Amino acid sequence: MIRHALFMLFLLPGLAHAVICKNVDADGVVGYTDVPVGECADPVKLPDYSRYEPRPIPKTPTASPKSSGNGKSSDGQFSGYRSIEIIQPEANGTVRSNEGIVPVSIALEPPLEEGHRIKLYIDGAAVRGEFDGAAIDLAGIDRGTHSLRAVVSDAGGKRLGDSPTVRFTLRKTTLYDLERAEPSPIEPVNPIAPVPGQPVAPAPPGGTGYRPPTGGVSSTPGKTNPAFKPNYSP
Repeated sequence: MIRHALFMLFLLPGLAHAVICKNVDADGVVGYTDVPVGECADPVKLPDYSRYEPRPIPKTPTASPKSSGNGKSSDGQFSGYRSIEIIQPEANGTVRSNEGIVPVSIALEPPLEEGHRIKLYIDGAAVRGEFDGAAIDLAGIDRGTHSLRAVVSDAGGKRLGDSPTVRFTLRKTTLYDLERAEPSPIEPVNPIAPVPGQPVAPAPPGGTGYRPPTGGVSSTPGKTNPAFKPNYSP
């Protein structure tokens, strides 16, 4: 056993420098064998072995909590309003009210959260009070052009967002406006034209008016209206 081990130790240096050698015998048969480097006249050059390097896996960044359609994240926290817009009064529109009442409607996405409040600013000054709904009636507004803006806050007073400023004009109807209003034109009534060939009754004395034709249609059997020509073929 020891001699076999020593024999393998003597062979290891030669095997470490062995190559694959190509040889052709007298019949032209090609053969390949592994021999030491010094004993091969035609060594075979093998292509480089293929290497596999795994693609590096990028580090996944920590994802922020996703918000759902109701404005809350996956952990149930409110994530904010995506849009706040005043849709009434219309931008550059006109509101007509003698009492100075201006209806205000605000569109929020998502809808106004429970506990949140809306604060209105008209011409830069804050309107007294806060509102828990998106439909508001402002009273005591003077005639003229005004600017309006809405701000949404939570129950603790933290500002959550505001709307773009909308400009509108309030008009009031006065007696001066009524006096300047032009009356609607009245179409004249055309009298009924007399039947050709029929005498026309004279106008009543002292004025003009409708004069019906005289004569009329004969009621005698066998008699017909001269102005009427029947189109009948027996």
